[in-house]
Amino acid sequence: MTRLLTLCLLAAPLALAACGTPYQVVRMPDGKLRTPNATETGNYCAERGGRPRLLGIAPGNTEVLFECVKD
Repeated sequence: MTRLLTLCLLAAPLALAACGTPYQVVRMPDGKLRTPNATETGNYCAERGGRPRLLGIAPGNTEVLFECVKD
């Protein structure tokens, strides 16, 4: 019982930290970026003073490959 309690107490801060990230942006090895949808793509680039240049979208808008371009 104490092992389960300890595991839960250790997992809770990790779960809360993951909720604090505003965007799920993954930097690819070639420098391009990937997000789960187009809305996050636009928001991420706008926050950095640019606009997204879409490089590819998976069917159903489930993943977007993009670069942020400064105006």
